Amino acid sequence: MKNARKPILLSLALSFSFLLTSCGAKGFDNSKLVIGLECGYPPFNWTEKKANDFTLPIYNHAGSFADGYDIQIAKRLSTEMGKEVQIVQTVWDSLIADLQTGTINCIIAGMTDTEEREKSISFTEEYYHSELVLIVKKDIADQYTTPLSSEEFGTLINGKYLESQTQTVTDEILETFATKYGAIHNTPVSSFALAAQDVVTGSAFAMTAELPVANSIVGTNSQLGIIHIDQTILGDEESSLGVSIGIQQGNIELQSAINEVLKKISTDERTSLMQAAIERSGNLQ
Repeated sequence: MKNARKPILLSLALSFSFLLTSCGAKGFDNSKLVIGLECGYPPFNWTEKKANDFTLPIYNHAGSFADGYDIQIAKRLSTEMGKEVQIVQTVWDSLIADLQTGTINCIIAGMTDTEEREKSISFTEEYYHSELVLIVKKDIADQYTTPLSSEEFGTLINGKYLESQTQTVTDEILETFATKYGAIHNTPVSSFALAAQDVVTGSAFAMTAELPVANSIVGTNSQLGIIHIDQTILGDEESSLGVSIGIQQGNIELQSAINEVLKKISTDERTSLMQAAIERSGNLQ
């Protein structure tokens, strides 16, 4: 009896799967780009009180405007795809949930494509490629002018408190540092700005961040400096921190269209856009 029912059950399952796929494909609203981000993660994104040539209005916060590398990518997508852009400010922890429910239809927020995140959302190709660094007090950073080897890195962080922002790859890596090098993983905080303040006060010896974020933080705080490390220390999966645009699972049309635009943005142009964003973020108070 069980064997006799298998073809019928399989047929029903395939039909149901087809219906779900068909409805899902028709259910995506790709008429405009509704982009979720924190508007508080310079130089990728931040908030301005006045509009300028680099900003876009924040849809859900009248009178506020978003700037940063992510915003320049959003503008490029808007121009190339001929779509209106709406910037939706939200907290980091809710970005994936907002995407799944359709409150937004893409995440452009300096998010790294990981296996864990791919269980719930999809990603485009990378739109920026970076490296992981340590932010420490400047007098400590000044002692290290070249990237640290694994041995040097281990000696530096053994028994030291390290932290980063919650639910980020830069925080997850600290578990590896604790296990492999004897560092102490501080409780993650809600923003990179708070982590930087903990380094200033001595609550943490160092924080982890992507290089552009570190440059932005150090550029506005003369008490801090950057230590580079050999990226092979991070292992194969995290050895290069590329960031991608989050898309709802199954929204192939939008994913493909964005990838076509990203192909047109050269590495040199991306570097130039990021450097300009870092310089503008240096004016933040």
